[in-house]
Amino acid sequence: MINRHIGYYLGSKLVAAVLALAAMALFVRVGGAETYGAYVVMLAWAYVIYGISVQWMRFSFFACYRDETGADLIATWLRALLAAFALLVLIVSASYWAGFLAADFALGLIVLNVGLVTYEALHEIARTRLKAETVAVGVLSRSALMLLFGLIAVWTYATPLSLAIAVGGAHIGAGTLLFAGASDKLNGTPSKESLGALWDYGHPLVPAYALDAVGLQLDRLMMAQYRSLQEVGQYGAVADFTRQVMIVVSEAIAGAYFAIARNESVAGRIEEARAILGQAFIAYTALTAFTTAFVMRFDRLIFDTLFGSDVGAMVEPAVGLIAANYSAVIFRAYFFGQAIYLTQSSRLLLYSNAAHQLVATIAGLALVPTYGMSGAAAAMLIGHLAGCSVYCWAWRDHYVMRLPYANAALVAAAALLGYVLTGVIEQTLPTGVLAIGAQLLIFAGLALIVVRTFNIMSFNDLLAASLRRVRAANGDGGHS
Repeated sequence: MINRHIGYYLGSKLVAAVLALAAMALFVRVGGAETYGAYVVMLAWAYVIYGISVQWMRFSFFACYRDETGADLIATWLRALLAAFALLVLIVSASYWAGFLAADFALGLIVLNVGLVTYEALHEIARTRLKAETVAVGVLSRSALMLLFGLIAVWTYATPLSLAIAVGGAHIGAGTLLFAGASDKLNGTPSKESLGALWDYGHPLVPAYALDAVGLQLDRLMMAQYRSLQEVGQYGAVADFTRQVMIVVSEAIAGAYFAIARNESVAGRIEEARAILGQAFIAYTALTAFTTAFVMRFDRLIFDTLFGSDVGAMVEPAVGLIAANYSAVIFRAYFFGQAIYLTQSSRLLLYSNAAHQLVATIAGLALVPTYGMSGAAAAMLIGHLAGCSVYCWAWRDHYVMRLPYANAALVAAAALLGYVLTGVIEQTLPTGVLAIGAQLLIFAGLALIVVRTFNIMSFNDLLAASLRRVRAANGDGGHS
């Protein structure tokens, strides 16, 4: 089962990442850094509203779902989401009429949240029910529609609102395709018991995700407060690139491993669940270590090409901190933050998010006004490390902390070796295609060694299955 899930999740996420990065580069180049910066601020506030209002229900659903009672839980959950969203629209509309929000900003927030709620709700149903094919269709269609609608928006209007409508519309369009993941469970009856189960597990998540919603957008919001929109756009483009690369693959890892680990845990097979968590830990280590080393080595080549030399030059001093920050995000949100759903309580998420919010806010107020991009990235990094430390302390004797640290250290050492060796090439060979090709080969070779050695994302199993299919096809061809 893991191999099939990895194939669908990772394949769809990688293709989606390429489409999303292409869209982002074109948004910045065609629309301009200032327009993109204003859109980034609007999107940040949309995520804040989504996180405060309904995000907790998504993860409570994941923890509470059991197939035998799934239809009633789905019916209850979808109606609860609609009620929460109606309240959200009412509050945003009232804020506009009261003069607190501009019309464009209010409309953008509503459209973005319609898209987020629609897509995330239906995506979670399909993911929880292990509908890997349906999830892959949704992921791919969202990125493709985002590129298509976004390009129409920036070429036609080139405003932050047009981008927001394009992105919200892409989420809604992709969400409609995800209905297949719930089509056989839409005959349920909403019940107080199902609502009670969602609330009993999820009520600690309400303040947790409210804190996280602000905390994860804190760098952009502080940059908007203390720096220019153009600087927000430049920082947001590079940060979004790094986040996209890491988080897209992280979602594939989470989708492939954690839904299955949760099933093992629910069934009482704790050792099997622990083994799957160990595999996920190694996968996350490889992802963050190699991505950080790669981005730091090729930062100007990547960002000058995608966003223009002015963006690459402005963000270069902060690139290492941005990559380190998102590495910490991966472990806090996608490893520890997913592992809580294998435990009996979600309250620990609240403590971790509170620690992150408090520390990042204090650090941001101290660093962002003076150091700008570097200060924002450093503040977020310190905050995420504080959040991770809460999990590490709470689970110091728990099975999820019995992780393959020695193997993880070897993986990180391989990434560091790649950074050092490519640096030697940079100093000894003249800049050009030959030097870049040699550097890419070093990173690719070391990454392949690591993936093969630790069978990350079941690479060896998938490769063996592919080779068997090729041999079988050749054999059939030979007999025909």
